[in-house]
Amino acid sequence: MEKTEIKDKLLEIIGEELPDVDAASVDTTASLADDYGVDSVSLIRMIVDAEAAFDVKFDDRELALNKYESFDDVIDTIEKKLQ
Repeated sequence: MEKTEIKDKLLEIIGEELPDVDAASVDTTASLADDYGVDSVSLIRMIVDAEAAFDVKFDDRELALNKYESFDDVIDTIEKKLQ
């Protein structure tokens, strides 16, 4: 799966899990917490949806907000899991 496909699918998930965020205008390099108000709970919901969408599994240690500075970090993690 191409990185752009991963990004597009993750943006769909963001649109569902973060209703206050306009997924079409998300800057994937911006800070999850500072720029988009992502907290631990919303991150976990996003990751659970990503696990189902991409058929990947995140370890418990990968569920911490401090592991991801931006949406790009989440995209990179999914990309690695798909290889």
